Amino acid sequence: MSFTGVFGLIILAIVALALLGPSKLPAGLEQMWLVLTNFRRSGTESPQLTLEQARRVWAATGSPFYDLIQIMYGAVEHLLELRRRIFIVIGVLAAGAVVAGIFVNRILTFLTKPAGEAQLIVLRPTDMIWTYMEVIFAAAAVVALPVLLYQALMFVRPALEAPHEVSLFRVIALVGIPLVAIFFLLGMAFAYFIMLPTGLKYLQSMGSDFASVAWNIREYFSFVLAVMLWIGASFLTPLVMALLARLSLVSPKTLTRQWRYAIVGIAFVAAAITPTVDPVNMGLVMAPLVGLYVLGVVMARAVYKPRRVSLEPQPEAEAAPVPETGTGSGRS
Repeated sequence: MSFTGVFGLIILAIVALALLGPSKLPAGLEQMWLVLTNFRRSGTESPQLTLEQARRVWAATGSPFYDLIQIMYGAVEHLLELRRRIFIVIGVLAAGAVVAGIFVNRILTFLTKPAGEAQLIVLRPTDMIWTYMEVIFAAAAVVALPVLLYQALMFVRPALEAPHEVSLFRVIALVGIPLVAIFFLLGMAFAYFIMLPTGLKYLQSMGSDFASVAWNIREYFSFVLAVMLWIGASFLTPLVMALLARLSLVSPKTLTRQWRYAIVGIAFVAAAITPTVDPVNMGLVMAPLVGLYVLGVVMARAVYKPRRVSLEPQPEAEAAPVPETGTGSGRS
């Protein structure tokens, strides 16, 4: 599934939560789980369950899905707040989609430049409709990314009470969100100006002596958007490393010692997101990712704070008094 396809599923889930409402969502999930449970029971010719009977069965068997539904019933107030913030994000997405729709032809022209001399063709009547929708949605998602991060931070803000937690929240809100936008755009720029022209030129050269190069326009734009968005996401690696170090979840020494595993992981990531798996294109992706890992280690050293360990001696538990036993007693 493409990157934009994953985004589409996430948006559908968010819209479902926003439209159904926090109070109806747990009940809807219960009904859906009840239908699935009875469907499985029908295969074994077992009697159908009512909702009350199914609840007792789920509770007795320790169903994790039932536990999740109970948590959702108890978190209606938090889900209402989440729903409000989701509507804000959806509003920004809609506004971004309107702006992207106005300039969609310019965006399409901009994204076709890495194709070079390759011819883009339409194979199906609906290809251009889906192409327009995918490009508009991807552009709106990029525009709404800072707003999404801000709303997520404001949703968890009431749970922070300790002074150091509030201080960390302010740093992430004031510095982290702009850095996320900058690094993400840098990754997309790297994919557009360096990676895509090289990779697509290599793909055009394959078999050019036997056939003319013509790509389906919908598949081309899906490919280009997926590469740009995945590379943009991978450029957030140093920020994630710095955040984990600031939360004392990982130390810079650990990140430095595990560099071999990091190189192997980067190689797998490069092989997954590059247009081709030839050494040239993989090297183009691996080089900046390795540099980003080194930058992440440097940033982790700058913000790392080890966990405070209390050095005060713990009070020893008082020993229970030993009852005295008589020494002169005996059997008469």
